[in-house]
Amino acid sequence: MMQVGQTISVLASFSAGMKPLQFRWSGRIIKVKEITYTWKSREGQKDIFHFSVTDGDSLYELTFDTRSLLWRLEHIEA
Repeated sequence: MMQVGQTISVLASFSAGMKPLQFRWSGRIIKVKEITYTWKSREGQKDIFHFSVTDGDSLYELTFDTRSLLWRLEHIEA
């Protein structure tokens, strides 16, 4: 597992809950094929939503910070 910890741009749907659809990392667009697991944590007063997603080849952990409204790529497992 590779730790990344970088802010990323995410195209997400918020119509039926929060769902990342694709994200940009290192100049590439990565399309989310499946969300494999979701969970929520707290850091002080902010909620952090975690998404384990796959593009069919690799597994990525994305987080969404409800206070700053920023998405981050936390980990990659190839």
